[in-house]
Amino acid sequence: MDERQLPDDPSPARTVLAVLGRIPGTIAVTVIVLAVGALTGALWERAEDAGLVDRWGWGLDAFEDGDWYTILTGVTIAPEPWMYALILGTFCVGGGFLELRYGTLRMLIAVLGTHVAAVLGTALLLLGLGALGVDWAEELARVSDVGLSNGGFGALGAATAGMPMLWRRRVRLVGLLYCAAMILYAAEIWDFSHALAFVAGILIGPWIVGRTREPFDWRFGPQEVRDSAAVLLAFGGLHQLLTRIWPGEGGVLGYRETEAEAGITTLALVGGAVLSLAFAYALHKGRRGAWWYVVVVTSLTLLAGFAAGLVGELTASNVLDLALDAVLLTLVVGWRRHFAVKGDATGRRRVWRRGLLTVGALMAFTVVSIMSLHSQFDPEPTLGTAIGEATVRIVGGTTGIEGTTPLARALLASIGIVWFIAFAVFVVSLLLVSRQHRTEESVRDRFIALQRDTAAMTSIGYMTRWVGIDHWVTEDGTAGLGFKQVGNTVIVLSDPVGQPDDVRRGYGEFAEFCRSRGWRLGYFAMSERARTELVALGMRSIQVAEDTVIRLPDLEFRGKKWQDVRSAINRAKREGVVMRTVRYSDAPRGMKDQMQAISAQWAGDKSLPEMGFTLGDLPEADDPSVEMHLAVDEEGTVHGMTSWMPVYRDGDVVGWTIDIMKRRLDDGVMSGVMEFLIAQSAVEFKEAGYEFISLSAAPLSYTGEVEGSVEGLLDILADKMEPYYGFTSLERFKAKFKPEHHPLYLMYADEAQLPAITLAILRAYLPDATPADLVRAAVSRPE
Repeated sequence: MDERQLPDDPSPARTVLAVLGRIPGTIAVTVIVLAVGALTGALWERAEDAGLVDRWGWGLDAFEDGDWYTILTGVTIAPEPWMYALILGTFCVGGGFLELRYGTLRMLIAVLGTHVAAVLGTALLLLGLGALGVDWAEELARVSDVGLSNGGFGALGAATAGMPMLWRRRVRLVGLLYCAAMILYAAEIWDFSHALAFVAGILIGPWIVGRTREPFDWRFGPQEVRDSAAVLLAFGGLHQLLTRIWPGEGGVLGYRETEAEAGITTLALVGGAVLSLAFAYALHKGRRGAWWYVVVVTSLTLLAGFAAGLVGELTASNVLDLALDAVLLTLVVGWRRHFAVKGDATGRRRVWRRGLLTVGALMAFTVVSIMSLHSQFDPEPTLGTAIGEATVRIVGGTTGIEGTTPLARALLASIGIVWFIAFAVFVVSLLLVSRQHRTEESVRDRFIALQRDTAAMTSIGYMTRWVGIDHWVTEDGTAGLGFKQVGNTVIVLSDPVGQPDDVRRGYGEFAEFCRSRGWRLGYFAMSERARTELVALGMRSIQVAEDTVIRLPDLEFRGKKWQDVRSAINRAKREGVVMRTVRYSDAPRGMKDQMQAISAQWAGDKSLPEMGFTLGDLPEADDPSVEMHLAVDEEGTVHGMTSWMPVYRDGDVVGWTIDIMKRRLDDGVMSGVMEFLIAQSAVEFKEAGYEFISLSAAPLSYTGEVEGSVEGLLDILADKMEPYYGFTSLERFKAKFKPEHHPLYLMYADEAQLPAITLAILRAYLPDATPADLVRAAVSRPE
């Protein structure tokens, strides 16, 4: 069964059942492990206390006794009851992914094969180290182990071979760092077998998924420098938290918490880890603020470490930390040009204002809360002591006030947490503040010239001239594109313009332009030609719309299939309605007033704000190159209006694309007025010698099948928006004109960025919608 096959009308329950039906092996193994755990009592009692590890566990002692069967029997129990969730969770993720994509047999080979390889490899490794005189290895070699976790790690490692490149690298990096940290700082016997199983899975993964093993990419470019620095910073911030949660035997480094480290609360370690991750992410984005933080803090840490080394207070763990800090400092200083992304000054000022307002609000709330519960504290606070207590609690101290009730104690305990959350949000906001692009007039003029002369302008390409769209051209001025910036995300609209070879070179130049500014990049409404070029550069695609094109040379409204259109044309003749072509700026005042009234009717008819981005209105039609076609009766009443944008090829207009399609909503408007306007426009454009007209593309609306989870989510979004904007009904209306359908795509490089890109597109279409508007639209239906 193809991995994308789903029921014709998949409800959530049917979808879940369909998926479960395709992973029988994963389900069977899970059930067996749980059943054995229940029968032996391992589900609620430690396996070692129940004697199960000695009886069923594998290890050198079991192998010396000839009990090789323990390699398999031991996987059916877990060392601790709480570990069942982690072990089976890891197995279900890795094994379930493999079975879903590649079948039960390959999943079982990956799970059992990596498990056996890890167990035997660990035994040999520890025997070898013990023979070399490593005491801890000799002792650890005699420890027995149980559990399915080796197979889970192996399956996860093998599954990475079937993931997209960026996800493959991420999962492997995180898995290897986790394994390395556990060996260095904990070193339980299963930490070694997990690492070997994960590596074994990576090695056999290409064979399991049927993919050619790709050569290792030794490139160390700007993004690799940023990512390496981010990983080093994150690793340094997380390992102390990891060893606090699971200290193990101290690891191969013999790590033990110092008295000073033991005095740091777990909450403080969590806070430090969160900040380290925030700065690491900022390094990944090339932020200059994070660069300064790393240079200052790491330099001070190295100086303190060297000072400690002079008096002989360094442990093996300290030496490793200092070595990693030295590498990190070398990276960020030696390649400092790759960390030059700065936020917009206006944005930074906005963050500072919000931060100061938050400080004032939190301080006022804390003091008021303490004073309102004053009788529940000992001693009872005055206003001065309440302010002092609120201030000191921010840094974890106290003035001596104690709560006498659970509510008062909870208030005091929460002060530091709330302040830390606010501080973390402030730091992240300041680090990642957007850098706003401002297009120079000369760049816009050059883009327009390129668009006129390009050989492949798309039907919606003229929309890139609208207000709110920025422009970029290559350094040599031979290719350009229009884009919308929303926060740190850039959405390129329609195909780039220029000659084909110049456009292909421009993709890489623009990607570097965005990377140097810390922007995410997505391409929206790309044609099939542009999609092919971007896929060759490693990008992925999702169909998000269809362009609807009517070829004019052979167009004739004859036959039964054109009955609705002919009826509208005949009705217009009977009722004295004709089409008038005007430029909006040249239209008589009375006609302009009517057009504005029609536009206001449509805006007021929706409970959500009017959409923008690729959906224009009268301001966009106020352009000397845009034609407006109006249905006007003998009394001068405007029944409906359309606007048409030119499509250029090699300097000439070869077609026209519709934008505005609105009719008067009053009683007495001619029925079928939009069919009449489009048909009459087609006739006039045909007589003028143009090649085609486009009825444009409604976002999230297309005739193809929904494929994959992402397309399914977009389909749900379209269903939610349909009652408000009628995309699907608009597509049905266009079908009356028998158009050709040309798919348009959203292109993205990284699936992890797809939610942010999707949200940016939504904000581009609905810039004035509040979060409350969007929530209301999601949970209710319009009347």
